[in-house]
Amino acid sequence: MNSGDDIAGTIHALGSTVSDFHVGQRVAAFHRMLAPHGAYAEYAVAPAHTVFHIPDSTSFEEAATLPLITLNASVSLFRRQTLPPPWSPLLPNSTSLPLIIYGASSSLGAFAIKLALKSNIHPIIAICGSSRAYISTLLSPEKGDAIIDYCQGPEIMKRDVRAALGEENSKRARHALDAISSKGSWVPLAQLVGQPGGDGGVVSVVSGANRYNEPEIPSSVQIVYTYVGTAHEGAYKPKMPKQPAAGPEDVKADIDFAFLMCRYLGRMLARGEFEGHPVRVVPGGLGGVEEGLRALKGGKAEGRKFVYRIGEVEGVAR
Repeated sequence: MNSGDDIAGTIHALGSTVSDFHVGQRVAAFHRMLAPHGAYAEYAVAPAHTVFHIPDSTSFEEAATLPLITLNASVSLFRRQTLPPPWSPLLPNSTSLPLIIYGASSSLGAFAIKLALKSNIHPIIAICGSSRAYISTLLSPEKGDAIIDYCQGPEIMKRDVRAALGEENSKRARHALDAISSKGSWVPLAQLVGQPGGDGGVVSVVSGANRYNEPEIPSSVQIVYTYVGTAHEGAYKPKMPKQPAAGPEDVKADIDFAFLMCRYLGRMLARGEFEGHPVRVVPGGLGGVEEGLRALKGGKAEGRKFVYRIGEVEGVAR
């Protein structure tokens, strides 16, 4: 099945009920996952509500880094965690709203940071390893943002996070995003947002392969799995872990949220207020997919998204 989910190109044809796009427009889109007609082809199909305009100043390669990961980050922060969205940011004199992001140098972590900044959320505690050059350009140390190294183990990491937050913000910390969700990475995050004797926090996780039931997780903390497919389906699959307590009716609204987010994303791009992720264009079109997968498996992404140009596939008309 051709299920590539990040698309950028020009509109070739429209469905009969589509009214806010026209043939020839430059767009990017989030393809419905595990459905036919994905991105690994000369022509692809996407629902209109997860399509957005891209300006001439945004290349197709950059635009292709945006759709899925932006929606994944925004559903995590603004739907599952109910943080204020970018179109209704915190006022400048608002009480601080700490956000802890583990795996901050990943594409998901970086986009979560960029969206949180648009919502005026600070301090942002970005936890990552050595690939931090790009992340450091996004943060605002004067507003309390900080980078924390996870390489020395969870106990030192937690100590350093609390030191970066300070006493008051440590007590106020209730929100965390685990952009990696592997090998128990969510456990120390839960311990950071689960204050003894206080209200529990929320940790968003992004892998459906775990159960998230470790006894070390404070009982007051909610672990909530983000399934970005709710942007299309408005529902989780029955056996997915840690579905939101708000229930199925709330999840249905993810479809309308995705529509709003995609339209707002197009607006931010047109204004020069948002950007894609650093990219590495893998040569050879689809013939380079294997090379890209090997590089990802070998940990050689180095904070970049891999992009393939369909026009470089042998036999495709230029």
